[in-house]
Amino acid sequence: MMKRELAWRIFAEEYAASTLVETSEEEKSPTYVISPLGARMNRLFVVGTLVEVMNYGSDEEPIVKAVMADPTGHFYLNTGQYNQEAGFSLLRTDVPNFVAVVGKVHVYEPEPGVLRRYIRPELVKTVDESMRNRWIVDTVEFTKERIEAVKEALALEQPSPETLISLGIPKRLAIGAAKAVEHYGDVNINRYWSTISEALRYVLSEKEDETGEDAEMEVREILEAVAKGDDVYWKDLREAAKERGIKESLLESEIDRLIRQGVLYERKIGEVLRIDREDWN
Repeated sequence: MMKRELAWRIFAEEYAASTLVETSEEEKSPTYVISPLGARMNRLFVVGTLVEVMNYGSDEEPIVKAVMADPTGHFYLNTGQYNQEAGFSLLRTDVPNFVAVVGKVHVYEPEPGVLRRYIRPELVKTVDESMRNRWIVDTVEFTKERIEAVKEALALEQPSPETLISLGIPKRLAIGAAKAVEHYGDVNINRYWSTISEALRYVLSEKEDETGEDAEMEVREILEAVAKGDDVYWKDLREAAKERGIKESLLESEIDRLIRQGVLYERKIGEVLRIDREDWN
């Protein structure tokens, strides 16, 4: 029996930046798209807002193209004769609406150097806002995990899956991370930290009761409490926020806002923050 591929959670921006395609001449061999953060994808699980649906076939045999949006960009869906049920599901869904999609990666190269990335849906289901928000938070965590794997690979002179596994990176990430660094070179890690921040802001912007001056003041108090001089370690910050009952997504949103204001900066990405005392008060 053929093993079913893992369905990766990935933001649209990371998928859109993926240019490494892995194929085999063996019959029924899966196609993989490898992202800059090393997600070696054959299947995806994505949740977002369905914003456009078009039927290029007939009512009986639909050929559907659709667009869905997440906080970072757009996914493009297409169906054909082998996944008509997914096409019917898309046609039955009112636009706009939150949907969850499980499907296979599909790439098309209309001309040399131009790569189109699609998803061929296997399952389309209407979901609510809480499910969409849960997917965003989960995908942030999976993206962080991939960032750490690629950081380890970038630190090696000749990264290999075996070496990364020996450093504690899970096999499912080690293979893709090694291939990503070989293909993409010096991956812009900061870009994907920004992607994470943007996604979390999207969720938090819809929860006004949890934001505002009170949240900023409480986060500032925590920063002062755990600071070692002007340095604040993320590990200490998260532990203190948890003790106060502050959600990690809210904490990260407030920290990101303070960074944009210039009163904080990340001395070591993902590990140590530095307070700029001149702009602190």
